[in-house]
Amino acid sequence: MTNQKTKEPAFNVDAYHSWLEDRAKVASTLKVSHFITVSREYGCDAYPTAGKLQELINAKHPTNKWLVFSHQMIQKLAQDEKLGSDLINNVSEKRYSFMNWFIDGLVPDYLQSVQSQVFERMRILLLNLAEKGNVIIVGGGAQIITNELDPSKFAGTHVRFYASYPWRLKSIMEKFHLNRVEAEEQIKMKQDARNKFVEDFTGKSSTDPLLYHLMLNNDKNTADTMAAAIFHYCESRGFFK
Repeated sequence: MTNQKTKEPAFNVDAYHSWLEDRAKVASTLKVSHFITVSREYGCDAYPTAGKLQELINAKHPTNKWLVFSHQMIQKLAQDEKLGSDLINNVSEKRYSFMNWFIDGLVPDYLQSVQSQVFERMRILLLNLAEKGNVIIVGGGAQIITNELDPSKFAGTHVRFYASYPWRLKSIMEKFHLNRVEAEEQIKMKQDARNKFVEDFTGKSSTDPLLYHLMLNNDKNTADTMAAAIFHYCESRGFFK
């Protein structure tokens, strides 16, 4: 196994505010926003790849910086009224191609009220991240939530990482220092929870290959290789002009 195992990156408040300032400077001239979403099977290495992709983009195109947002970062922003105010309270609904998303009409009864309110804040936040552009969003169902945005205003590349079960099992055992039984239990619990979260709140499955522009086999590719593949694909679509 060649990929380096890293945990989800910590939230960097300074980098976040710097990115907000950069995006505010170009907001009036931004005709099309560009963003990348990353979805994965549990056990695949999304964060090493997303980090390397961010470094690659910013090194080759330093004018407008890109930033990685993880699922936990998105949750933190959704729950912190002050920290996430720029992404939750300032909503430009006119830029979105759909206006009729009523979350309580989509999710099961047992998930309404508190849970649906939290998800609604996350949905608004994800839409605003996509609108500001220059973001790599890992998890959170972003590939589904942003999938129906007007392509004349939003240019997203949706990527899915997958790998064989033995590879993912070995990855989890090494990453969290678990035995085989513990790792098997964790994969089942985490993957089921992720699938349920996305399906309950969006009505769609993150495993649907039709959602994605690229599907990359983590079993056969390193983080460097996958980051380079995503970079060159997005560059060919004019993301970094």
